[in-house]
Amino acid sequence: MHEQRMRDAKDELDLRVTRALERVPEVTIPAEFAARVAAQVPKRREMAARPARYGWMAMRSSMAVLVIAMVAVAMHAGQRSSVFGTMLEWMLCAELVGLAVWLGGVKGLFAPEA
Repeated sequence: MHEQRMRDAKDELDLRVTRALERVPEVTIPAEFAARVAAQVPKRREMAARPARYGWMAMRSSMAVLVIAMVAVAMHAGQRSSVFGTMLEWMLCAELVGLAVWLGGVKGLFAPEA
């Protein structure tokens, strides 16, 4: 008899737990809920990201290397005059001018804008 009551109590407890788990709760969201949550969100700070100017630094260092190379070629060209030295110096000059024009941002020099 005692065992029967224990079994019935256990079955009733299982049935109550099963009903509680299977019951779908009613979800209600207040109308002003979204406005309240949006008001609590902190303002985003604007990130000031500077662009990396690796190209500009490469151009400037290339110009410095070109100037040093031109001085070295001019020093050797002063001792003896050769076609190769003159040609090399003019090529370095042209590269230096090209880099300076590119670095200076001259637009429409070679291809005019429409």
